[in-house]
Amino acid sequence: MSAAQPEVQQAAEPVPARLPAVVRADLVPALGVLCAVAVLGLPLGVLWSWLAPPEFVARSALAPTPGGVLPFVGQSEHRFDDMATFVLLGLAAGVLIGAALWLFRRRRGPLVLVAAVLGSLVAAWLAMRTGLWLAAAHYPDRAGTGAPFPRAPVLASAWVIITQPFGVAATYCLTTAWNGSEDLGAGSADR
Repeated sequence: MSAAQPEVQQAAEPVPARLPAVVRADLVPALGVLCAVAVLGLPLGVLWSWLAPPEFVARSALAPTPGGVLPFVGQSEHRFDDMATFVLLGLAAGVLIGAALWLFRRRRGPLVLVAAVLGSLVAAWLAMRTGLWLAAAHYPDRAGTGAPFPRAPVLASAWVIITQPFGVAATYCLTTAWNGSEDLGAGSADR
């Protein structure tokens, strides 16, 4: 009974090799991505203000609408055109941003994706505000009664800003799913 029994050591199960999480190393590039993508909203807003068609209206004392303006026949469809133009510009910008970020091989990962999506949301908001402000400056409301004049393009819904982040997320996630390597190809950037 006093004999010491040797302890039986069991072999430890092999731990699968994991890729190191480099969150700290990705923070500065992610912040740079967020800022760079957000600034792209300014030229996008300028482009929308040039492309969005104005609505031709005439001022009338008999008009039941606020401001006493009546759109010409077929001109009220430009409100849809304004939104569709903004949505397509935002979606195209989002797809291009997502593809460009995927080509930035050294820092691929979820942190860069989140930064790009948040930056795109800020960019779309900036594009909306800048575009509406510039469009109002392009088409001032100075006409008298009966004289036709172009009214500035409008965005009837602020929900149009979600298309650019959607384009970024969809493109980046599709390219991630298409990639077969565990490190998303970032390790091959060192070669």
